[in-house]
Amino acid sequence: MIDTPKHIRLLIIEDTPADQLSILDAIKKADIHYDFIMAVSVKEAKSRLENNHFDLILSEYQLHDGIVLDLLPQANTIPIIVVTRFSNEAVALRTMKAGVYDYLIKDSTMRYLTVLPMMIQSVLRRKKLEIEEHDQRLFAETLRDTASALNSTLELGEILRRILENVKRIIPHDSSSIMLVHNRVAQVALCSGWDDNFIPMIMATQFFIDEVDHFRVMYTTRGFCTIPNVDNSASWLDVDGMTNPHSYLGAPICINDEVIGFLNLDSHTINHFTPVHAERLRAFVDQAAIALQNARLFQKAQEFATIEERQRLARDLHDSVTQTLFAIAMTTQAIVKQWKHNPTAVGDSLEELQDLSQGALAEVRTLLLELRPSAVLEADLGDLIRQLCVTTKGRSRLRVNFHARGKANTPPETHVALFRIAQEALNNIIKHARATQADIYLTRQLGRVELTIQDDGIGFNTQHVPPSHLGLRIMQERAHDASISLSITSTPKNGTKIIALWIQKDS
Repeated sequence: MIDTPKHIRLLIIEDTPADQLSILDAIKKADIHYDFIMAVSVKEAKSRLENNHFDLILSEYQLHDGIVLDLLPQANTIPIIVVTRFSNEAVALRTMKAGVYDYLIKDSTMRYLTVLPMMIQSVLRRKKLEIEEHDQRLFAETLRDTASALNSTLELGEILRRILENVKRIIPHDSSSIMLVHNRVAQVALCSGWDDNFIPMIMATQFFIDEVDHFRVMYTTRGFCTIPNVDNSASWLDVDGMTNPHSYLGAPICINDEVIGFLNLDSHTINHFTPVHAERLRAFVDQAAIALQNARLFQKAQEFATIEERQRLARDLHDSVTQTLFAIAMTTQAIVKQWKHNPTAVGDSLEELQDLSQGALAEVRTLLLELRPSAVLEADLGDLIRQLCVTTKGRSRLRVNFHARGKANTPPETHVALFRIAQEALNNIIKHARATQADIYLTRQLGRVELTIQDDGIGFNTQHVPPSHLGLRIMQERAHDASISLSITSTPKNGTKIIALWIQKDS
């Protein structure tokens, strides 16, 4: 059962003094603990909303300077109950559809005053349930997005940044840091929300685990640590000139029972962190630990490598070639059996086998290019994108049409960026678009190159792209770095169109 808040803050918007007193008396008799602010107009209510937090709004429908619906944009997520003598059924229906939680008619027998307290409790329970459902959904989505984001890179700095970004989405806090541990010494590798003046000093400081109680406890027990009030913690390390947080939540980051780091969250509020926060952090650090371990292993591999683009390669490498070769083997077996029974009916299967073989060959060629980054610069951009199209068709059975026109020299960074944008766009189409066809147009002329990628997939709302949508961000970052104008247009059910335009600047 969802309980209502023990103490609520009300904004009551009522311009009739007698009704003001009646509403307050009814709430008081129902033993609802509340604070309230009274407003007598829409203008005054808007002013109150700017400077105060409210759990619930009780409002007359019609006031002398407007109606309750005028408050909806500013009230945002605050539930509203309309308490009014305005009994028009169509107005009530329109008001509820607009987002008001409930609509109560002031009847002549004053029965509404008996119903009002129950309605308040019902609306608050409903709102709390909505918040909990939203939080749980956000938590699940964040875990999924976090897994995807952390597994899309092996570069340590990027993983650390994504960890701090994603944990902020599921656990509210004021500052955070990730420490990495070596030989029982912890050192901050990345932090967020700290005063810039103290970051260099903190990151240069080594924390000896055995000398800091909460680090020692987490390191020894592999358990979480919550400090409700830092001021009462004798072992907290003070930094000259730096204001301490008021509460702390920490978690060890473990791989195979080895503590490889700590994730630390701070809040300016005493007793801020709850058992729910700790449980969410537990699920989060398990994913972070795997990503960090992969990054550590990758760093060791980099010591023996000289490939500048290995980080991007690690994100893009997958087992599609193996899957394609397996599909080729299975298709070949099926063709042999079919040929024995009906030799004339194997034409379509042979075409499918040809597509799979060409896709696997193109995929291998692409991977070989990645292993020698200079080859990307040496190859013609049209040939590179055509190879991507063949690879995509072999991997996904997506119909990909490529059209190239003209030739032009471009700066190396532009050449690579256009190739990467095409690569990322095709990956996104395969993963998200549910498309049956994609068309790519490459038009080159002196001082100007335009790359257009269009699909017939499900599309999306460009105004509501989650921060975790890494594919779009990767394309935007590559375009920005190479002075390419990038346009992404899409609407649900109408596919997506990407235009990357490079125009040579006058020297």
